[in-house]
Amino acid sequence: MSTSFITVVLHNGLANRLLPLISCVRLARKSHRKVNIIFNGTPVRSCIRYDGEHCTYYNLFKPHEDIIVDKNDIPPPERTFNFEYWLNKDMIIDISGDCNIYTNYGLYTMISQDDNQDSICKNLKFVIEKSGELIFDDIAIELGEILRNVIKPVDELQNEIDKYKSRFKKNMIGIHIRSTDGGFIDIRWDAMVHNLIQKSLSWCKMSVENGIFLATDNPKYYIEFASKLTSDQFVFYNPPEILCDTKSTNVDKFNNDKFNVLCATIEMHLLGYCNHLIIGTASSTFSVCGMLLANPTTTKILIKNVEDIPPTF
Repeated sequence: MSTSFITVVLHNGLANRLLPLISCVRLARKSHRKVNIIFNGTPVRSCIRYDGEHCTYYNLFKPHEDIIVDKNDIPPPERTFNFEYWLNKDMIIDISGDCNIYTNYGLYTMISQDDNQDSICKNLKFVIEKSGELIFDDIAIELGEILRNVIKPVDELQNEIDKYKSRFKKNMIGIHIRSTDGGFIDIRWDAMVHNLIQKSLSWCKMSVENGIFLATDNPKYYIEFASKLTSDQFVFYNPPEILCDTKSTNVDKFNNDKFNVLCATIEMHLLGYCNHLIIGTASSTFSVCGMLLANPTTTKILIKNVEDIPPTF
């Protein structure tokens, strides 16, 4: 393979793939190269694969001249590498040879040597574990531009995004609650959800032009929001069967077969369209990708305690 390429192996959840991908695109642009991606080359969690079915890159995103998808979507034999990188999650792995290979487990972004070493994106993994307002620097703004303009959803997904976005009010608050994954089960969401609902009600009562969008992996919290807010105030993505690439007959959105990466792509972009405030889950790369998609002027806050929630919206 020519040195005009950067190869990146992308695996695990959707946002864990997108952050290193856009980072590689940014690095490739700076070094006048293209990105070669291996999207399904390693075992992945159930949020990506169902009943042995693969969700390929082109199931999700349109082709772009900056990105080349490996035709076999697996690491070619001459590019095999030692999986000891799992033990060094915060390292960028540079395999010597005629191209660079980067792997993304625990790698959320990367910068070239001539970037500002104090950038928050230098150690974004550690930044997003903290509660509080997340203010993006110039590098993060560049990554957001790539996520919006290079990694574009296919028409079928974009049509769903547009359909639900048409229900958005003039002033939208987006909330992402991640609670069922093993890395988030220690967060005490019940009290926080009660607080978020009360503030959402106050926000919606302030003006008919105010609304709420919720993305969550927990049906309990969806039900709580939906029981308090009217359908005119509250937007929640309910996917049609056609997007749920699954053999399951269960139409419950929260079934693991149903709540798949196609739906996650739509919800992530809807979160990014929220223009007043985005409240995300600390340590969640999904929350951060939604924030990268958003307007730079949108306030972005990561929470894991009641005290982290803004006093008012």
